[in-house]
Amino acid sequence: MAATGVNGAQASTQMHDGAEGFSNETNGYSPNHSTNPSEKPISESIAIVGIGLRLPGGINDSAALWDFLVNKKDARMPIPANRFNIKGFYSPDAKAGCMAFDQGYFLDTDLEHGDAGFFTATKAEYELLDPQQRLLLEVVYEAFQDAGETNWRGKNIGCYAGVFGEDWHDLHSIDLQESGTYRITGSSDFVLANRVSYEYDLHGPSMTIRVGCSSALVGLHLACEAIQRGDCAAAIVGGTSIIMSPHSTIAMVEHGVLSPEASIKAFDADADGYARAEAINAVYIKKLDDAIRDGNPIRAVIRATSSNADGKTKGLSNPSSDAHEALIRKAYEVAAIEDYSQTAMIECHGTGTPVGDPLEVGAVARIFGEKGILIGSVKPNLGHSEGASGLTSLVKAVLSLEHRMIIPNIKFKKPNPKS
Repeated sequence: MAATGVNGAQASTQMHDGAEGFSNETNGYSPNHSTNPSEKPISESIAIVGIGLRLPGGINDSAALWDFLVNKKDARMPIPANRFNIKGFYSPDAKAGCMAFDQGYFLDTDLEHGDAGFFTATKAEYELLDPQQRLLLEVVYEAFQDAGETNWRGKNIGCYAGVFGEDWHDLHSIDLQESGTYRITGSSDFVLANRVSYEYDLHGPSMTIRVGCSSALVGLHLACEAIQRGDCAAAIVGGTSIIMSPHSTIAMVEHGVLSPEASIKAFDADADGYARAEAINAVYIKKLDDAIRDGNPIRAVIRATSSNADGKTKGLSNPSSDAHEALIRKAYEVAAIEDYSQTAMIECHGTGTPVGDPLEVGAVARIFGEKGILIGSVKPNLGHSEGASGLTSLVKAVLSLEHRMIIPNIKFKKPNPKS
């Protein structure tokens, strides 16, 4: 399916693990070859060769994520005191300027600390960097390690970073007397991808994508296109979400999209909104042929990607079921996959909102409903990390392919009657 953000920016990705008889689709991922063996796919296959991540629940690698999901765990926790003082913003009566919940999905990382000596930034600069920059540097290094890559410096490798908010920048903007050399490069969100490219001496395209909740998957789409065009030989695709201020959360409460319980019940009749989450994640991708040549571990293969927007809907943040359906069909077309019925599972956006879930499921049903399809969402386990959320769904799909197992949804009791 597709991660959908403000103004309906969407991205869809078709992928497989090369194993006959098993398929999975996450945010549009489908692991099938063309039904005609002699027909050459329209797009060149892209291999996912490395994964790095920091997720709620103390998850710092893909093995920990798999264990967490298989055991049906929920990472919801009280809002940490080192993010902001929830006592100053909590009101169970939905008071204006407050939030009626005191829980969410947070990393168990101490944002005040980092391995400054490992990177080239001076101490003065490093201590002023947005934690999103610092953690993304660590996660990208781990993605390279996971891929068995050692000689990335000076290479034509792109970097695409998806982001939703910039709390660090907002907090530092409050003090009008603050000054210093690193204010722009330390806190502005556009620096995320540039910081990675600079630190690791990557010479491919470098850009930060900020299009709402689909940011990381739009970055993946752009990265795949760049590799296929020859703009770069490989790419890092990252996503970041760190919550350091209550202000964006309060604004979303006022917008009516957050669950009063800070709990996502995707596809359920009791779904009442989503819960915000932190996440830092990255995948390292390159052409399948190049990955085989370089001896990288091939964790999954992307057959095609697509991206579109919802256009004019009932509201700026309202998704379109028709646009969603068109997005999926386009990805299958580009991948030269004609037999939809061989797709075993779709990992949806699945935010648990009363409006979004039925529209998304409706699009899926029109495409796959004749023979039935399993759907799922990782967000009830880990919350909705907005700009980074698509990559978390992607990694879940990769793990399902590797383990030949479809993970059940938690918090699902009664289907949403509108779906």
